[in-house]
Amino acid sequence: MYFKDQRYEKMVSSTLASTHTIQLPETGFLDSISLFLYVKNANPITLATPNNIHHHITKIEVIGDTDKTLFSLSGEQTLAKAYRKIGALPPFKQVEVDNTYQDLTLPIFFGRKYKDGKYALDLAQWDKVELKVTNDFTTDLLTAASFWQDTRLCTIEDSVEAHAKFLKQWEYEAEKPAADGGYVRPKLPSKGLLRSLMIQLDPDLTATTNAVAQDPMSDNYNWKLWFKDRALTIFDHRPRDLVRIEAERLGIGHSCLKRKPSTATYVDHHWAEVLSLAAAADYTATDKTPPTYGGSRDRYQAVEAVGTCQDAQEIIQGIGLFHTFEIPFYLPDDEEANYLNLDMYKPVEIEWYGYKANNTHRIILEKPIGQGPSEYA
Repeated sequence: MYFKDQRYEKMVSSTLASTHTIQLPETGFLDSISLFLYVKNANPITLATPNNIHHHITKIEVIGDTDKTLFSLSGEQTLAKAYRKIGALPPFKQVEVDNTYQDLTLPIFFGRKYKDGKYALDLAQWDKVELKVTNDFTTDLLTAASFWQDTRLCTIEDSVEAHAKFLKQWEYEAEKPAADGGYVRPKLPSKGLLRSLMIQLDPDLTATTNAVAQDPMSDNYNWKLWFKDRALTIFDHRPRDLVRIEAERLGIGHSCLKRKPSTATYVDHHWAEVLSLAAAADYTATDKTPPTYGGSRDRYQAVEAVGTCQDAQEIIQGIGLFHTFEIPFYLPDDEEANYLNLDMYKPVEIEWYGYKANNTHRIILEKPIGQGPSEYA
């Protein structure tokens, strides 16, 4: 057995506000897909927010037999899953500066990690498999005809394994409380095995400034997980506690960006809880006085004082990538017997208390699934 990496589609220009569709090979065991997205910012992009690639990849799908979802996540969710499988952020260049370039790598894994060897998508078991990448970019954000996509496939060759299953990852449900002080109380599927449960508390952003209407990390919110018709309470915590619990396993995350300092426009600093943030004048700046920040730990922040440099480089440390946290049911991850048996613990229920009704509670599931439409569930 060996792994083969190939550039399947090379730097194809994609239309703004559209879905780019690629038909994948008819046979083979697909370990992973890696998307490289490359864009040129509009001038002036600083008037349009949010203006990062990950905000505007609204959905990445892998569809089999026309209507079977094999993978379906947003750009942010795809990055959040990859971060937990890799142990670090994939390469990306987030740039807030007018008339320049930014890029993003989005890995899609059908196994537990890159080059898993156990789980893989058997393309021959499906009539047709398509990759669909949807964006909502506009010319306020990008210059016309300046969105390119490079697609790489990693396949398993000459394998003696059957690869009877792949890991399906998808957004299972997205819901807001009906009103301030309301609840969201979803139930998870009642059959099969669950490898992990990832939650994204996706905040509404204020028009023009990109500020969060109400940060879901506030102590006014609470999240619960129950098994067996609420007989077993597994978690009962503030979201801030949940990202800190996960950080005991993952450690602190690191990222960076290049921004245009502003006291009015809020910038995405990636982490639900920013632990440290250092800014320096970009090397191209004539004046080297960097922007300064106050004591906020929020993901979206504006600078307290602009300084005299026009562009700045920032390094960030934090936890809770893109307002997500994950609960793994795979420690250790050597046998499916360690995964959560939904039949045994059903109903598995969540309760999200929304102090303000301006955060969408998104549920992302990861389950081992049999190959082909007859095994699909």
